[in-house]
Amino acid sequence: MRGDGPMPYRVAIVTLDAHAAGPVARVGLRMADEFPGLEVSVHSAASWAETPEALEIARQAVAQADIVICGLLFIDEHIQAILLNLLDRRDNCDAMVGMVSDPAIVKLTKMGELDMAKPSSAAMQLMKKLRGSKSPSVSSGEKQMKMLRRLPKLLRYVPGKAQDLRAWFLCMQYWLGGSDDNFEGLLRHLIGRYSDRFETEAAAP
Repeated sequence: MRGDGPMPYRVAIVTLDAHAAGPVARVGLRMADEFPGLEVSVHSAASWAETPEALEIARQAVAQADIVICGLLFIDEHIQAILLNLLDRRDNCDAMVGMVSDPAIVKLTKMGELDMAKPSSAAMQLMKKLRGSKSPSVSSGEKQMKMLRRLPKLLRYVPGKAQDLRAWFLCMQYWLGGSDDNFEGLLRHLIGRYSDRFETEAAAP
């Protein structure tokens, strides 16, 4: 017989390297009592070529995940290795978040009413503005970061679908923050908004 422990609630993070592994492990421990059954795993695409079993583990994690987070996926080899698995899971999980990645990954984002696979969406128009010019510079980068900080505050007052877009921008802020507190904020934010199992959400910055 199986144990009487809580059913697992799985979050799979697929990213370039293992930079998130340490913070996620620490955050997972301090969230364990409040979120019974929460399991968060980090999968480094940089390890797939030398360790094929790591890729298989990542694919299995995506297939079982309630929330999938993808970040820093730019290399075509990495994208093609996991893309079909992400597509298969996209419509069967609570949320899929693609950020700071190749457009093929970002377009997989599906959070509530926000579906970035729709090219004419307001989200994609804002993405183009955030991306800036084709010739990056220090000034254009500063403008993009300033917009990233301002948009969630502006979208707070726009009803409906814009709130899911705001949630996506907040995820980017948490991700780019990179600290233990930011990773915890990212998990709380997504679980609180898109999971029916837990009733909590981090305060929005």
